[in-house]
Amino acid sequence: MDLWSLLRIVSQRSLRSNRLELEDRALERAALFPLFADQGHTQMMMITAEESGRIMLADWAPGLFVRDWAWRNRLRLRFTDLIDASMWEAERFDELWHFDPWWVLGDARYQGHGAVPALRNTNIPGYDRTISDIVFDPDLGRASYVTRVSAESLSIRRFTADTLAAVAERRRTALDRSREATAVGWRLRPFLS
Repeated sequence: MDLWSLLRIVSQRSLRSNRLELEDRALERAALFPLFADQGHTQMMMITAEESGRIMLADWAPGLFVRDWAWRNRLRLRFTDLIDASMWEAERFDELWHFDPWWVLGDARYQGHGAVPALRNTNIPGYDRTISDIVFDPDLGRASYVTRVSAESLSIRRFTADTLAAVAERRRTALDRSREATAVGWRLRPFLS
């Protein structure tokens, strides 16, 4: 890998709380989170806007994201093309992941937003705290590298289909427990005479 390739990769940390330029306006202090499948391929983009407390989504497509020489983040969409996340079915997020160690969706400004519970279930740090960063291809089309931290070491590995296998299993177990607890709820006890 040459130096130019290294400069073009995009870490999740560089997508948080920045100016995001759309075709028709700019969002100040917006965060951009690629939502990707187990294999690392981006399926959609989640945009959180701090100024309005909105969570918006857009399907990912080649050429959607551009970072120019001045390190400006741009989406080749109009603001009106973005869809409020609560308009999408929660099941659509079941097989997706995002990386947000800051737990942006936990901010008070997003409380009450209908999509927050489903989107929080896609957050990798909720299931694996050793992952400290995800690095994407320049167009955000694929997760390329994962950074892991242990007690005394830091490792950077290529993102593969197996990277999230254990994390996915922990998520399935947690979601199954949650569904079982919801299904049981409370029951009336029969009167004993």
